[in-house]
Amino acid sequence: MVPSSAAREGASPDEAELGYRLRKSAWGKGYATEGSRALIRKGFTEFGVRRVVAETMAVNLASRRVMEKAGLTLVRSFHRPWPYPIEGDDLGDVEYALNRADWERQDRTGHC
Repeated sequence: MVPSSAAREGASPDEAELGYRLRKSAWGKGYATEGSRALIRKGFTEFGVRRVVAETMAVNLASRRVMEKAGLTLVRSFHRPWPYPIEGDDLGDVEYALNRADWERQDRTGHC
């Protein structure tokens, strides 16, 4: 997790961007969800993060599911111009987010 202001133009310094990349052999085993939840908890409890954001291609359903299981919700869909087209980029990208108050509520009720 990195400060979002370092990765996204116009982002607040108390916003962090969540990202992950796993070897194919690790897919589907819960590692991305478990790691994401741990990083989100650390961001909110130790680093004073107010909001966590994450982005992926709209067609990347597995990554979107990880974001949802980690407690993030869909904020927006958008299209970003890429210099090198890849399969699925015509469907655009999505942004998910979770703010501290919603995370605390989920944490209390065990929904995350």
